[in-house]
Amino acid sequence: MAKSSSSSEKNSSEEIISRSDGAIRILGMVFQANHGCGAAEKEVGATFRVDVELMTDISKAAQLDSLSHTIDVSAVYTIVKSILEGPSVDLIETLAWKIAKGISSTFEVETVTVNVHKDRAPMAGVTSGYEVEVTLY
Repeated sequence: MAKSSSSSEKNSSEEIISRSDGAIRILGMVFQANHGCGAAEKEVGATFRVDVELMTDISKAAQLDSLSHTIDVSAVYTIVKSILEGPSVDLIETLAWKIAKGISSTFEVETVTVNVHKDRAPMAGVTSGYEVEVTLY
């Protein structure tokens, strides 16, 4: 039996009062980009992998099942892409910070953690790359 609309609205309002923190993660975004300190890195480029974790209140989105009450992950991807494909920087620390700053200035988040992994690094040895993780509060 269906609930009356006034009863349903009241229940929804009561449920939304409670807060529900959640993590929204976008994992394994891959870009070919030209960032690094050396001339060859800026010319040839490298593969970068980016993971993002957003801590936010998900109660409205979860209880109302409404996309308008959550973080648009497509928009997050667009921010990451514009920074990775934007002007070249020397450090992946800069990339991670710019991504975190771009996301936190666009969306209501408690924290944003960004991990940037670069596959090739000019090191005197064999590695699978290196990464930097930045968290903004």
